[in-house]
Amino acid sequence: MSSTTGIQATTAAPAVMDLPNRGQAYYTVSVLLIAYIFSIMDRQILTLLVGPIQQSLHVNDSWMGVLHGFTFAAFYSLVGLPIARLIDRGNRRLVLTIGIGLWCLATAAGGLATEFWHLLLARIGVAVGEAVLLPGAVSLISDLFPAHKRGRALGVFGTGASFGAGAGLLATGLVLGYFTAHPLTLPGLGLLQPWQTTLMSIGLPGLLVLVLMTGVPEPRLRKNAQGLKPAPRADVPMREVWAYLRENARTFVAIFVGAGCFYTAVYGSGSWVPTYFVREFGWTYARVGALMGAIMCVCGPLGVIIASWLGEYWRNRGVANGNLRIALLASVLLALVSVPLLMASSVEHALPFLAVAATLWTCLFGVGAALVVEVAPAPMRGQFMAMFTGALSLLGAGCGPVLVGVLTDYVFKNPNAIRFSILYVVLAGCCLAALFFSSAWNSFRRTTQKALQWEADRLLQP
Repeated sequence: MSSTTGIQATTAAPAVMDLPNRGQAYYTVSVLLIAYIFSIMDRQILTLLVGPIQQSLHVNDSWMGVLHGFTFAAFYSLVGLPIARLIDRGNRRLVLTIGIGLWCLATAAGGLATEFWHLLLARIGVAVGEAVLLPGAVSLISDLFPAHKRGRALGVFGTGASFGAGAGLLATGLVLGYFTAHPLTLPGLGLLQPWQTTLMSIGLPGLLVLVLMTGVPEPRLRKNAQGLKPAPRADVPMREVWAYLRENARTFVAIFVGAGCFYTAVYGSGSWVPTYFVREFGWTYARVGALMGAIMCVCGPLGVIIASWLGEYWRNRGVANGNLRIALLASVLLALVSVPLLMASSVEHALPFLAVAATLWTCLFGVGAALVVEVAPAPMRGQFMAMFTGALSLLGAGCGPVLVGVLTDYVFKNPNAIRFSILYVVLAGCCLAALFFSSAWNSFRRTTQKALQWEADRLLQP
């Protein structure tokens, strides 16, 4: 106990001296929060475009799952680690700016697609651009806040995902409804489908974030300008990263795979619940988007804030595994809530459980990043965050939507069985997530202490 406290004191002091002023720190969180909102909006947009794209490009549920999930996840994961190496070595502000510009332009370019593979290529561009955000933002925020405030700052940043999901659904529903009633014709492009103009309208406004990024500080540049010795995080060999990963494999596997399974349930349900409302209750996608968007805008941020606050509250009061407890609790509750949501006989019966599910969907947006920050030494956080987001993408975004589509098309062979496909994926994902999170109960604390010791040893090196 005393040794751990000593390590924290040793590592915290230099960090505080190197911090920029409070205004710069909060400005950075605000800008990255806005970027995260646009990121999730651009990622979420296909949720309400399933039906229109299927009618226009003639694809089934399985292929829509591949487009919405696996393709995005595969390329997001593929480029994640190389990008994280750049983030841990160099100018994070520059890398983030390039990524933001790429995904916004790629989203808008999807509106020019006339064949399925055109849209596929555009989504690959979105994936590559968005792979920059989480590792870069978590690494930067971790440098701008002291350890006792870091969890809350990451929680505020994490609300961008939940609010972005709600805002994306709401904006997509409104824009899709408008262009369905008022088709747009552009010179050289002719008459555009409503889903095409929707992609353009949602993608292009995100470029405004590039202007805001000019005011974001990069602590590494400030240190270089002051002639200070570069932080050790710029030159940690890859072999040290892998050695630390192997030494703490039980903890990292539990966190990465557990979170991936949880997000299999989240993406599997979140991606297809609008279609469930359309097929089961006869709603339009525009109407579902407005409803779910409003729910997500309120319940999503609430879930992130409550989970992050409770996790930090427990952690700061010495409760072991505070953030891990949140992850385990969210997995169990999501499984329980999904049954009445997907077995409801009417919209009125489904809505209360949809609100609770929407709150639980977002619980790990802040807590997940906090888990990685706790167990990863500061010089490696970008790379471990990339591994974490890679697991979320491959298992969550990659498997969740596809599994629902495959079950509907090839197991039940009935589009109206979508509720059962979603439910089976959610129950399986949540049960596996709970098992993996439980398996790290003892190792998580040891890995946290090793991370602090690694940083303390690194500071003593000449």
